[in-house]
Amino acid sequence: MPASIKRIRDNWKVQSTKKDKGLTLTVTVTAYDNGMVEVDGVPINAAPAYDQGHGWLVAAETVVATLVEFRKDAVKRQKDKSKGTPG
Repeated sequence: MPASIKRIRDNWKVQSTKKDKGLTLTVTVTAYDNGMVEVDGVPINAAPAYDQGHGWLVAAETVVATLVEFRKDAVKRQKDKSKGTPG
């Protein structure tokens, strides 16, 4: 299950901005010449008989799921900052 929340959070790259005024998410999508696709280093369609089209669809789903999780962290950070709680 490439888009599980645990897998996304274990492999994503989220950092505070230089002046700690926000968060930056970097998503890396790699398309190999053999048709395999990776998102943040996690193979999406790595089975022996993988389908290239399916790999791209699941990669897009994984990127969207990553953005959803990132938004949750950004909203939590905003709430914590407004309450004076360290993020």
